[in-house]
Amino acid sequence: MVKQYFVDVWHGDMRVPATALQQLTGLLTDDERCKAEVFKSALLRDRYLAVRGLLRQILAGYLDVEPSSLAFETGRYGKPALIGYALHFNLSHSADTLLLAVADFAGIGVDIETFRPRQHLDRLAERCFSHQEYQDWCQLSADARFEVFYRLWTKKEAFVKAVGRGIALGIEQCEFQLEKGGQLLAIPPEYGSANTWLVHELDVDDASRAALVTPACYYDLRLLALPID
Repeated sequence: MVKQYFVDVWHGDMRVPATALQQLTGLLTDDERCKAEVFKSALLRDRYLAVRGLLRQILAGYLDVEPSSLAFETGRYGKPALIGYALHFNLSHSADTLLLAVADFAGIGVDIETFRPRQHLDRLAERCFSHQEYQDWCQLSADARFEVFYRLWTKKEAFVKAVGRGIALGIEQCEFQLEKGGQLLAIPPEYGSANTWLVHELDVDDASRAALVTPACYYDLRLLALPID
């Protein structure tokens, strides 16, 4: 019998009410609260507190433990992970939106990017896309290029996060089909064949693009709203 795994992607606004922020802050360790005080911007401080609190609250809900009891470690290239549990996560945020993917298997990556005007989009695409991606992208209309840029960008970011390398891997080495729903075509050989990875485009809102990358396996995928009172 084939094991059925799960991936839950939690999403929502990081701007939580003051009472909710106070409750989330109470879930943090002393070290996390000290780190929050380093931020000179109140906005960035509150975002940090909200993200760390939500991360602990959500993960603890799966494990039926106290949020403050969870311990984390950082991989060689900076990818965070839980210590002592077979539960895996990855998170991303852009503007005010947070994405948190939780799964019962390793190798997941998620990314969200909010649309914003970019100067020299063509130069950025040439640097970050593979040669074939860039050639195909240049054949699109100006309006289509903007949307497809973000579609590819989030998928590339999600993949390099899934393998735990981040952009140091070289996102131009990860090649995707340009069309909506397009999958991986080529990746660095140390990460196997492109068809051993699965890509989902996440329908979060109209102002951004988001993507999830996982090893190719059978799992239930759910989009869930952040538990903010």
